[in-house]
Amino acid sequence: MEKRLRQKFVLVAMLSVAAALALILVVINVVNYQSVCRMADDRIEAIIQNGGSFPGVSSADGGQADQEEMSDASVVILKELSAAYIGTSGLFDRSFDLDKRVADIMDKEAPYDTRYFTVIVDDDGAIVGVDVNHVAATTAQDACTYALQVSVSGAKHGFYGAYRYRVVDADEGSLYVFVNCSRELSNFEAFLGASAAIGVGAWLLVLVLVVIFSRIEVRPIVESYRKQQRFITDASHEIKTPLAVIAAANDVMEIEAGESEWTQSIAAQVTRLKSLTDRLVFLARMDEGATQFEKTDLDLSELAEYASEPFCAVAESRGKKLVRNLESGLHVQGDISALSQVVELLLDNATRYASDGSEIELALKKRSRGGVTLQVSNAVDAMPEGDLKRLFDRFYRADTSRNSQTGGSGVGLSVAQAIVEAHGGSIRAQALDAHTICFTVTLP
Repeated sequence: MEKRLRQKFVLVAMLSVAAALALILVVINVVNYQSVCRMADDRIEAIIQNGGSFPGVSSADGGQADQEEMSDASVVILKELSAAYIGTSGLFDRSFDLDKRVADIMDKEAPYDTRYFTVIVDDDGAIVGVDVNHVAATTAQDACTYALQVSVSGAKHGFYGAYRYRVVDADEGSLYVFVNCSRELSNFEAFLGASAAIGVGAWLLVLVLVVIFSRIEVRPIVESYRKQQRFITDASHEIKTPLAVIAAANDVMEIEAGESEWTQSIAAQVTRLKSLTDRLVFLARMDEGATQFEKTDLDLSELAEYASEPFCAVAESRGKKLVRNLESGLHVQGDISALSQVVELLLDNATRYASDGSEIELALKKRSRGGVTLQVSNAVDAMPEGDLKRLFDRFYRADTSRNSQTGGSGVGLSVAQAIVEAHGGSIRAQALDAHTICFTVTLP
């Protein structure tokens, strides 16, 4: 029990830490990426507002736009760029006609550390101008290829490799501005990798600490639970002795004075208390892991038929009818006694709480994905309110007044759940309609 509790504690804690770290890393890297894009876009905006070149860069270094002979002259026509697209002489002036936000982020070094090129494409799709004077790694041929591929895609802005680009309307057609962001992207990727590594390292460190301290954290809960289970076991054993004495005294009274409604009531209540104490002891041992089942290959079809046989008469005596729909030859690995108890508990629950005059259906069938499904369904006068999972809670009473009439103890379904889960299966309750409830047991 302590091991399971520690595992759940560690799992919940580490999932929470992982979610928090992932959110932090995603936000930081998204903001970093947006910063790279924003910086590139600001420089592109400055180039566009300056007519195709970066403000403050003299044309003396570049002279006329660099031109190279193209392989397909019929499609790509290069012309010398006018001075408006090459740039103007003089130092960078912060009073230059730029958007205020763009001007604020620029400094005197920006014109010289910005690698970019521009391409002009006319309305017919032909390239009429290219300026690669401000980039060393890209030739005029490459610049034209980039522009044509961006033109085909139809995008107006984005990334093409390591270049951030933007397309705007110009006098001669469309102006394509490409700014090299390889350094910024490399820094972003390095930061992304470093932050991911740090995040994983932090998560592993927290995992070690949580595993170390989880024993201390769950120890009070484990001790309290063990004391509770020990109390249940001890109290159940203590109750058995007076019950045996009461049963013996009641038998003597019946022998001496004859059987009466009082002796019958005493015998019924003694039997009920014995059953309750046995189930409580069983649940306590299951929680402690002391109960071990002897699992063998068994025919569940025969087991269900044999275990349900007595309930045909029980259902009839309670004004109901049991209908069985069992597929033959279905085998599972399990404990015969324990799985028989599951069938008996579900049918006992159904015969107690089903509507008067209704049918109770016991169905057993093979699952398409493997395993078997055992279902017990019956009509009810009123569907229990709230989550039907609560029906498996110990001592839960969906209808207290009805339980007092039927004599239910409130632990039968808990026992069935414990047995099924110990066999690697699952059990659930679901409402088929407003007046029909179904308990489904799934076994591998």
